[in-house]
Amino acid sequence: MSAPPPPPPSRFVAGLVGLQVGGAAGFLLTETVGAFCAFVLDRALHVDGSGALLVAYIAVPLVCAVLGAVIGVRCAGRASRPYR
Repeated sequence: MSAPPPPPPSRFVAGLVGLQVGGAAGFLLTETVGAFCAFVLDRALHVDGSGALLVAYIAVPLVCAVLGAVIGVRCAGRASRPYR
């Protein structure tokens, strides 16, 4: 007798995983841009000198986290539907 297939991941769990993965990707993106500017362009980015740069460093990980959550929920919703 074989075991039943595991249930598809819930949308809540997929959203949380997407939120964390997206936030990590956004953080990595901002750090990569900062390292590129520092080492390749030889210009350090100072967030205290410009308000727009500080907003970008905060907004990019947040936007990526929300996008990751939306993508995670959509993928989990698609996985729970039966095949046609």
